[in-house]
Amino acid sequence: MNTYANDQAVAFNPDLQIYEEATPTGVTYYKPREKIISFGNLEPRLAVSYAINEEQSVKASYNRMSQYIHLVSNTASVSPLDIWAPSDQYLKPEILDQVALGYFRNFRSGKYSLETEAFYKKTKNRADYIDGAELIARKAIEQVLLNGAARAYGLEVMLKRNTGKLTGWLSYTLSRAEQRTPGRNATEPGINNGEWYRANYDKTHNLSLTAAYQLTRKWSFGGIFTYQTGKAATYPIGKYQYQGITIANYGVRNASSLPAYHHLDLSATYVPRPDSKKRWKGEWVFSIYNVYGRNNAAALMFEQNRETGWSEAKRISIFGIVPGVSYNFKF
Repeated sequence: MNTYANDQAVAFNPDLQIYEEATPTGVTYYKPREKIISFGNLEPRLAVSYAINEEQSVKASYNRMSQYIHLVSNTASVSPLDIWAPSDQYLKPEILDQVALGYFRNFRSGKYSLETEAFYKKTKNRADYIDGAELIARKAIEQVLLNGAARAYGLEVMLKRNTGKLTGWLSYTLSRAEQRTPGRNATEPGINNGEWYRANYDKTHNLSLTAAYQLTRKWSFGGIFTYQTGKAATYPIGKYQYQGITIANYGVRNASSLPAYHHLDLSATYVPRPDSKKRWKGEWVFSIYNVYGRNNAAALMFEQNRETGWSEAKRISIFGIVPGVSYNFKF
């Protein structure tokens, strides 16, 4: 394991006002099964529920959780790129505190139900990568990560139909997820000038409609519609020329959003022998993912058109319409 001056794997360049990879001062070797570092944290949890009557109840909860493996996501990657980094002397364990308050109610003798919950959570030691970080095939991940903080808050609402041939639910979440990485001292600006900004997984609006219809004992149908605010993205706000090369100048991290994400999925399930008493039971499932062929943006790539010289933004999509057939069985 690399060692660094002042135990700082990330260096700050005061002339350029940027963070850079620190140069290792040495290497520490450990024997097999030798302890490198250890952590210990308490995780208290408390939950209270109160029944107002047979149809209504309220609940409240508090949770503290610790995580010793950090997930680092690169929002500039076209395909999903997640790096897992263990806690060590450079990356401290993440500690999350969450409080929630909820309300539940049944309608029409349980045929319908309503669930709502408001939540707030904050996280210490949230890993954040420096600007220009290269995450692919990196052996010393600590050279591009700093410890920061995160917070999330919002309201969740779900309305369900529980009985009858047609069942399903409508759920909606209004939330905000942010993170902040201030400078380690008064001379450092931190990430994004030390200000709160949208986390990679922030989705302001999240709507889901799910329905299932039992036509006969052999045939049933299902559908899921999903709508989400586009994930956070960083767009260029200008460009400049350097030695004949056009270079994009990017703005504040995650200040923009990709286009909204939505799709409709449909399925039909066929059970050949619903009344069979044999241990072997099977069913056929016919499905179509993204029925209307929405080209949801996985990323936007910015480049210069070689013919016109104009800057262009190109939407990159991964999945279109995906039909599927599967056979499920149990015995």
